[in-house]
Parts: sequence; C-alpha cells; structure tokens
Amino acid sequence: MFRTALFFGILSLFTKVVSSQQAELNLSFDGTDWWENFQKNNQAELFNSSYSLNGSKPQYLWKKQGVENESLLFDGYSTYLEIENVELNSDFELSFWFAPRAFDSAIGNKVSSILDFYSPRDTTALRIGLLKHGQLAIEYEQGVTSERLTNEESYLDKNRWNYVSIKKIGDEINLRINDEYVLEESFVLDFKNFFGEKLNLRIGRNSNASGFGEKFKFNMISGLLDEIKIAKPGETGEVNGNDLIDIRNQELQMALRLDYSKYSKEPFKPAYHATAPAHWMNEPHAPLYYNGKYHLFYQHNPFGPYWGQIHWGHWVSDDMINWKHAEIALAPEKGHMAPDGIWSGSAYVGPENVPMLFYTAGNLSKEQNQYTSIAIPRDTTDKNLKVWEKTNIIVDKPEGYKRNEFRDPFVFQVEDKYYLIVGSGIEGKGGTAPLFESEDAINWSYVNPFYISDIEKYPFLGGIWELPVFLPLRREDGTKTEKYAFLVLPLRNEADVEVFYWIGEFNQDKKQFVPDDPKPKLMDYGDFGFTGPSGFVDPKTGRTIVFSIAQGKYGNLDNYDMGWAHNAGLPVELWLNESKELRFAPIEEIKSLRGEQLISCNNCSKESINTDLNEVIGDQLEIEMKFKVSNSSQGIEVRRSKSGFTKAMIYYEPETKSVVFDKVQKNPERDFKALKAPIGDDVTELNIRVFLDRSMVEIYINNKVSITDRIYFPVEDATGLEITGPENSKLEKFSVWRMNGIDWKYVE
Repeated sequence: MFRTALFFGILSLFTKVVSSQQAELNLSFDGTDWWENFQKNNQAELFNSSYSLNGSKPQYLWKKQGVENESLLFDGYSTYLEIENVELNSDFELSFWFAPRAFDSAIGNKVSSILDFYSPRDTTALRIGLLKHGQLAIEYEQGVTSERLTNEESYLDKNRWNYVSIKKIGDEINLRINDEYVLEESFVLDFKNFFGEKLNLRIGRNSNASGFGEKFKFNMISGLLDEIKIAKPGETGEVNGNDLIDIRNQELQMALRLDYSKYSKEPFKPAYHATAPAHWMNEPHAPLYYNGKYHLFYQHNPFGPYWGQIHWGHWVSDDMINWKHAEIALAPEKGHMAPDGIWSGSAYVGPENVPMLFYTAGNLSKEQNQYTSIAIPRDTTDKNLKVWEKTNIIVDKPEGYKRNEFRDPFVFQVEDKYYLIVGSGIEGKGGTAPLFESEDAINWSYVNPFYISDIEKYPFLGGIWELPVFLPLRREDGTKTEKYAFLVLPLRNEADVEVFYWIGEFNQDKKQFVPDDPKPKLMDYGDFGFTGPSGFVDPKTGRTIVFSIAQGKYGNLDNYDMGWAHNAGLPVELWLNESKELRFAPIEEIKSLRGEQLISCNNCSKESINTDLNEVIGDQLEIEMKFKVSNSSQGIEVRRSKSGFTKAMIYYEPETKSVVFDKVQKNPERDFKALKAPIGDDVTELNIRVFLDRSMVEIYINNKVSITDRIYFPVEDATGLEITGPENSKLEKFSVWRMNGIDWKYVE
C-alpha cells in the first residue's frame, strides 16, 4: 500500500572555501528569499514531497520560528539536502540547532543523520545524528566496520531547541549539548584519509539509509533545523547563556505541528472523513466520552505515510463527526514501558471517574515483546485531555498463547466487574482473546479464553485475532437486550483479513462468550476496505457505535507525493432488529455536514431524475435512493465522466441477489473485481445510501451490509451522476446532498 515518487528542486547553499582543506559552511535557513539569493552561485539540492499528486514542485516547510530568523522543518520522510564537493579539515568545529518533534526508531540500527559527510567513491562516512529516543551519536563508518561515540548524557529534548556543538582536534572529539560537555572521547578507527578529499554532505538523512521501494527511506530527521556552522576550531562562536535559555524556551508547538493545510491541492484526501493531520494513520480506536467531549485516538506514524514508529494520534469532538486535532497522546520513549511502539487499544472511564487508555506497549528487548499498559490524563479538568501519562501497570500474556501475539486490549464492564480481552491465538486452535477480570480496572487476573471458534470449519478466521471488540446491543427503539456483538479481525495462516462478527451472550458463570450461531458474518464486503474495528457505548445517548479504518488501496498511486495514508470510516451505530439480526448505519450526526440539497423527489422516473442530474456534479456528496427489487438491474453511476468511459457503478444484480460496486477506468491503479454485498432472497425493496468523499466511497444497503472502497479517477470531469435501469423504471425516493468538509483546527 506504500508507493513512491520524488519531486525536488535545486537550491543553493552559501559555501566559502577558506583553504584547500577546509570548507566553511553557514546555513541560516532563513526562508525562500535566502535560498533564492544563494542558489545563483552555489550548487545543492533540497528534496521534499509536493504533498499532492497534482503537484509538480516540492513544498518546502519554512517556519518563522527560528533561532535568529526562520528555520526549515524536516518532515521526517522526504526533506533532506545534498551538497557536493565539501572539504572537511581533520580539525574542525561544527554546531547546529535542532528541535525534534519525533524520534526515529533507528531502523536497521542506523543513525538518523542530521549531518552526514560521506565519500561518493566508497563507503566511508562521518555522521552526526540520532539513535532511538533522541540519543545523539557521532559515527564513523568504513565499509562494514563502524564506530560510534555516544553515552547516556547525549539525549536531545523533544519539542524544543537543542544546541549541539562538536569540536575535533587531533584524535579527540568533544561534544556539548545545550552548552554542557557530555562527551570527550577518541575514535579507535583510523580515518585520517577521510579528511581532505572531496565529500558530499547530506543533511537530514543517512547516506546509507534503510528503506523500501525506490524512494522511501528511514533514518531521517523530523523537526526544525537551523543555524548550521562548520569551520576551524574556535570559529563557530559561543552561545551566550541568557540567549541559550531564551531560545530553548521558545514556544515551538505551532511550528512543529503536522500541518493539514499543506494538502490543499491533494485531490484524493477525504474532506468529511476523519484523517490524521499528515502522514500515516491506521485504525481509530479507544473512543471515549468525558466532560462533554468525545475523544478518538488512532495509530499514527508522524514520520511519513508508511507503517512504523507507531504513536497514538488524538482527535476531539462535540459530535463524533466534526473533529479537531490534538497533539500526539502517546509516543514511544526511553525506558521499559513502551520503547518500541504504542499499538492499538481501548479507553474506559474507570473508578473515581478517571479516564484510562489501555494500550499495547511494544518492547523488543523482552522475550514477550507485547503487553498491555495504562495511561491516564495529566489533568482531568482539561476538557480536551491533551496530555497523557503512562503508568507502570502491565498486563502480560498468559501461558498457552502464541509468542509475541498479544495486542489490542478492549475493556468492558458487566455489573460491578471490569473485563479485559486482548487479541491473540492458541496453536492448533486459531485466533482467540484471553479474558482478564478486575475489581478496580488496575489489578487484572487471567480467567480463560473468551471464545474459541472451530478453526477446521472456519479456517478464514486465521491463527490469531486482532482488535477484539465486545459491545452490548439495543433494539432500534433503544430498549436493552441481553445480546452482544463480538467483532474480530483475523490474521495469520489462512486468515481472510476482514471484520467478522457474531451475535450472542456473555455467560457470567463460565466467563465466556456464547454465540447464537457459530458461523461468523461480515459487516462490509469491500474486500479489505473496512477494517480495524473499535467501539463503545456512547454514555450521552446509550447508542452502540463502531469506528473503523478505511484502507487506502493505493495500488500504483504514489503516496510518497500524496504524503498521507488511510482515513477513518464513518462512525456507525449498531442495533438489533426484531429478528435479532445486526443492523447498522452511519450515526445521525453525519447529517450535520449536509450542505445544499441538490435533488429531492418521490416516485420519480429514471428519465426525469437523469434530466435533473445533468446539472449535478461532485465528488463530495451523499446520495440516498429507494426502489423496488425486480428482475432487472437497477442503480446509479457515480463519478461519471462526460464520455462515460470512466465511472463507478452501484446497482442491484438480480442473478446474485446482491448490490454490486464496479468501476470502469483507463489504466486503473490496481487490479479490481466487482464487489458484491448479498442482500438475501426475501428482500423486495432496497434503500441504498452512498457517501462520496473524493477518493472514498461507502455504500450502506438496507442497514444490513455495506461496501467500502476507493475511487481514484484522474479524469477531471469524472464527477457526474446517472441513474441506470429499465427505461420505465421509477425510484420511490431519491435525494442528493452536497457534503461539507470537516473544518479542521487544533484544540488549544
């Protein structure tokens, strides 16, 4: 799902050669004018994504918050500079200011280079950069041999300026961070021949970075960089102590935030579906209502539009539709709790009315590298709950479950007792979820497997389950039942990676789930379009609500230049009908985003509707249609070009008694086959709701099944609509609304 492309511009750096052996470099990063003034006389390249498939130029992230004037924000995956023919004396001094917003996880045990002097002729390099959690290191690499100088005092602070100064005289290296000496050592390796030759200087990315595809590289920096100086010893200047304090106390939150506005020209990024402000996200999870605000968290990589270096992103809302961004809630950090990742989980308001986040903590140094831990807000009076703190509480995997397969905790309560289920699997028995119980939501005791399916009969349920969700169900009128929905995402072995569910009851004596029917069912037929379930019972309304991730399905599209990956599906409400069957639909609040109603008619003919549709275009719409089922195909074409050669088709297929989503386009981004959602043999009427949101399409059929997929049409006029079916066909109801986008802002 990760694709690549690279746009770059040629910019220049001020380079003054002061001797045949020494290059003096001064990079002030003072914005566009500064670059333009120097690029006429010097040769260098500044690489950056355009953040749009329609873009042809890199979009540089200059920021007003600099040490002296402006600075440059390195985005974590596409920003780096390349300077050729740099000379470095064997004795030198260099300094720079860096404000990290996130720390690379040292993928491949490689340094995220801030400054990387390397030979274009062989594999020698001198690097100054970061290891895990912001530990600064000085590294010399010579072929397969390398040496690093670092220690426990060399960590940089996140989200604030750090002043780094390095002096080399003879064999001795001196490192100062924020004007404090933290290291004084010498390399064992002899690299005298490294100096004096023509080198390349790469700023922001390791010259031997790990990565995937043609252009995605790891071992890059994310943050503000400013005032790089490289000179003879004693010539970079000293930093006044008061100035150091003032600079380090600068407010950098606005400058360091992931900026959603940079995607203004990106045609496929959804407008009214929730998205991360930038880069990669996966499943929304841990929905929470507290002090009048809804909170939803999500898997997030602040470094780029690819999986890895997982944090918890955070949204806040008054209605679960109109979201605002909050700062990252949880991040990997130094220590034993979660040094290697913060994976999915859930939220619950526990005893003493304290909100609790139950998350999967990753620690690759442990034999079992996944476990459940808990975070709580620093300040419960903060209505936006912006700052969360990890506790030392750990729930480990019990014996008998698969090694390193223990993640995505989900908490629920029955009467006065708290329960916790965690995704896992048992060898030979397939996926399952170990159940724990607690009196206080803090001290947990293992009980037994929550439910084990028949893996021989249902091999598509896989070797393990991720994201188990267990939710009580009401009737459509809001009255309570004894029934629950149990949702899982199978993985491993022969798994069909879709959201499957059962309806059943919780046996409090045996502490197990008992399904009404052991055969699992699908909610969505989008073929990996609707995944990553989470959910909760809304304390405000009593509704059972499920959230999901809508997968990007990029195919050969270039999400390196897009700069984002995936988005949330619409929140859906779950209930039971009179036959105790699951029904679901987007929550009522989605109507708050409706704009102008473009068409509304009852008992209208196909011909009259299509006449009206000649005046309707759009890729950001809600469509509702209701018609009687017949022996003929009937439906609607959306995102239709004027020629009709590009279009997406939604229609009832009588031969298979299903609703079909199909597409016609030239040079599609991926192999595609028609998606079919079965509606049953006894259905006489169809009520179909379609939500178009740029690349997103969600189709809800009779509140019974859905199809979630993507439409990536490059044809500019592919925005039309047309009803299909027999010439004399009628629709009982047909409506089209323009949909407004989310007015994204950050909470303050």
